[in-house]
Amino acid sequence: MKKVILILFLLLPFVNANAQSDSIHRNAPKIFPKWTVWVPGATHFYEGNFFRGTVFSTLEIGGIASGIFFNKKLKTQSSTPYANFPLLLGMQAYNIDKCHWLRQNLKVAQYYQPSFQYDTISFNNLMKAPFKPANIFTPITGGFVLVALAELYWSSRNATHRFSQISQMRFFDQYLPHQTAMPIYSTVSLASAFGAGVAEEYYFRNGFLPVFDYRYGQKRGLIYSSLFFGAMHFSNILFSNNTDYAGTLLQVAEASIAGYFLGRDVQKRGYKIGPAVAAHVWYDFTLMLGSFLIDPDNNFLGINIRYKIQ
Repeated sequence: MKKVILILFLLLPFVNANAQSDSIHRNAPKIFPKWTVWVPGATHFYEGNFFRGTVFSTLEIGGIASGIFFNKKLKTQSSTPYANFPLLLGMQAYNIDKCHWLRQNLKVAQYYQPSFQYDTISFNNLMKAPFKPANIFTPITGGFVLVALAELYWSSRNATHRFSQISQMRFFDQYLPHQTAMPIYSTVSLASAFGAGVAEEYYFRNGFLPVFDYRYGQKRGLIYSSLFFGAMHFSNILFSNNTDYAGTLLQVAEASIAGYFLGRDVQKRGYKIGPAVAAHVWYDFTLMLGSFLIDPDNNFLGINIRYKIQ
């Protein structure tokens, strides 16, 4: 939600100032009413797409409500920022939903400033971007997956348990056999990676990056947007029981570096974000699922595990 608010303040002055000076233009793209940014599914309902609006509002309200209801219970099971995964998924559904809101603002910005560049990718194609072979089989995606595998190798050198030793996994109030729990963990991991990859790349590489580039030039725009992307990861402190400032600073640094390479790839592709979206999604998913397979004790979601008696 903070990302959407910040983009609101960043983009609206950029759009409105020009809208006033170019008021003689007709048939300009309409901006969604401001209230639609706060209401789940509102932009889709506003356009008459009731199916999409219902899907998003259900995911958002259901995930956030479940996360609030089970918050204490889930946080007693783990101290990771991802322990409350229903809340995490609900918020990510909200962030993806509001990509549609931002897309309209970018469209208006380009109308009044034709030299402003960004990816005009449709909402449907944005949802499909992580799964398109043309986006997956690229140097940026392959490189990010290799980095994730290297991180997994480095972090799991001293692992005390392996996936083959798992007997049960705990979800909410009950332990489930790993044959049942594993598909649930994989699905949550993929949904979380998808939500982060799609929304964050759209906001930062298709929102902040083009705006900063337009205002400051590509070199400074890339640096500013990368640093801002990294700084946003300070918010992980809010979702963790045991605050790890050193770990959070490391995440901020890593995210800033990742943002630089993702942004540079987007710039080189004429602001096409498909490969960057795929790289982000599959990097996150590789880490989330790989951490569980290689070092179950330190899995990303912080799921409690029981092991077989040796």
